[in-house]
Amino acid sequence: MEVFFHRGQGKRPLAVFIHGMGMNLQTWAEPTSARILGGRYLLSLLAEPGVEIATSFQDLMAGGYSLLSWSQSRPVGPIMTAVEELDQLIRKYREHTSQGIILICHSRGGLVARKYLEQTDIQVRGVITLATPHHGTSMARWAAILSPLASAISQLMEMAGKDFDSAVRRVMEFLGSTGLRELLPGSQFYLGLKDTARKDVRYVSVGGTNPDLLRAVSVSLPQLIGRLLPEAAVPEEMREGMGDGLVSAASSVLPYAVEHVNVHANHGSILFDRQVRRLVMRTVESV
Repeated sequence: MEVFFHRGQGKRPLAVFIHGMGMNLQTWAEPTSARILGGRYLLSLLAEPGVEIATSFQDLMAGGYSLLSWSQSRPVGPIMTAVEELDQLIRKYREHTSQGIILICHSRGGLVARKYLEQTDIQVRGVITLATPHHGTSMARWAAILSPLASAISQLMEMAGKDFDSAVRRVMEFLGSTGLRELLPGSQFYLGLKDTARKDVRYVSVGGTNPDLLRAVSVSLPQLIGRLLPEAAVPEEMREGMGDGLVSAASSVLPYAVEHVNVHANHGSILFDRQVRRLVMRTVESV
């Protein structure tokens, strides 16, 4: 298990960063080199032009906090596998948790954190989730929805070129993965999620409202979906102002969050958003 630990200064909580499905610790620790779609594209290509490619990981490191993150062994596997790894990691670094921990999570990482909190006795002072599908995502059904449209997709791929072809194929593989099925609304995972708000824990969540996930290539993903599906069939996750391309803004709301913010960012660029980074820093400093 690849682990990154940074020892900070003074008596402060340990910030534990949990990456999302299909990603690794580089998402947080080395965002300029983190890659998506099977390693074909840099994560930074999802950011708006001119945006600093940095995350809250770099902000907290500069602020003197101790940081901990890891690459999940099965990033598209069951959530419980990641929960067990998180538990092992916290136990290994428990000597650094005397001031409590703060869980900072992207995407599915927020569900890993919620499930972990059901079983731990570690003092948790804050939970921050970015673009987490707290109520599920209908994008888990997309492989089945799009399969009857295979011929139309193939024609559009030919029109868009090889880069677009490869990108869409990798997206389709991701959407058909076993782990993603856990994220269907009403799945066994959600039915078994029994967590409740803890006293003295500050819960904050953030959602995105820009559904364009394929900024790295020449064709807009929302435009592609608009060509393939009637308007009424386009899910919230892919509607401008309603989702980030994979998670709807409504689903990103942590049920017992004391604060929730929506920003105009897609599922990847939310990591670099300045408003989000300021919110994370403010939250960490307040607990």
